[in-house]
Amino acid sequence: MKQPNLKQSLSWVKVMGVSFFSALFAWYMLRLFYGLTQLYFSYDFNVQARLLLPGVKFISRLNDPVWTRDAVITIYLSGPIMSLLLGMACFVAYVFIRRKTQSFSFFLLWTAFYSFTMTFGTFVENGIQRTGVYRVSELMHIGDVVVIITVVVALYFLYLTGLSLGKLIMLSIAPEHMHEDRIRPSYFLFAFVIPWGLVFLMSMQELHANLRATYLLGLVILVPFLWVKGIEAKGVRLKRLPSFLWMDLLSAVLFFVGYLLLRQFLQFGIVLG
Repeated sequence: MKQPNLKQSLSWVKVMGVSFFSALFAWYMLRLFYGLTQLYFSYDFNVQARLLLPGVKFISRLNDPVWTRDAVITIYLSGPIMSLLLGMACFVAYVFIRRKTQSFSFFLLWTAFYSFTMTFGTFVENGIQRTGVYRVSELMHIGDVVVIITVVVALYFLYLTGLSLGKLIMLSIAPEHMHEDRIRPSYFLFAFVIPWGLVFLMSMQELHANLRATYLLGLVILVPFLWVKGIEAKGVRLKRLPSFLWMDLLSAVLFFVGYLLLRQFLQFGIVLG
């Protein structure tokens, strides 16, 4: 009786470890891309800014003439739009790349997860806190009622994202991780909830309050995984993921090394020009 329990425990450790390192690297990679996108357009509009570990810090004051209407709209919308495109690219790649290791599968899922969180979560958080993207609505003379509707719609899209990513997961994971055409709670816990929580704990102290709030909005994507059914969708056929390979463990190590490098870049700070 002890051998199966030990084998099952090792299996959960592998799942949690590979998923966690994939999520950690994906989160810091997205933060770098998001920040570089805003930094590029800030440089284009002569707005002084610096990319740091907590995020982009705008050195030019808000009343500075360089903050033109076009500058505000472009800079604040560039990050969410980039995240949306990246999330859609990962979604498409997951569908059309038939041969995927578990580590690569987790990486695509987590990158899409964080990309959509930063896209729609930013609209929700900025709309509630009246920061960032909310400045765009002020310039466009959009009333509070429309802002509230935008927040509700963004929350709905977060939920739809959860259903869509959950469907991809159910179409590709091994049958032993499913129960009655739904994801097993144990697999959901070790593959997604624990890694998501660990990444948040590791990065919480270095994030601004608004970015922490945006990260937590990822729960709206995560929770629908539990009730998505695994019945094959019409026209969508995904190959079941293989068992863990030595490449998955190597990928986990590379993801951790990548995280260390990305964090170091962000910690030093990046300035264009």
